[in-house]
Amino acid sequence: MKVLLVNGSAHKEGCTYTALREVEKALNKNGIATEIFQLDAEPIAGCKGCRSCKKTGK
Repeated sequence: MKVLLVNGSAHKEGCTYTALREVEKALNKNGIATEIFQLDAEPIAGCKGCRSCKKTGK
């Protein structure tokens, strides 16, 4: 089993990250693999209304 821990905070190594690290340690101690994913690692933008998704299917 592998658990994905998602950090949705804008502060890459803030309080949420610290809490996730504690959860990660407990899971790893019990033989469960983990991965921390930083949500803001990729830019997220809203719809611009360009309809490119309709044209390209993406």
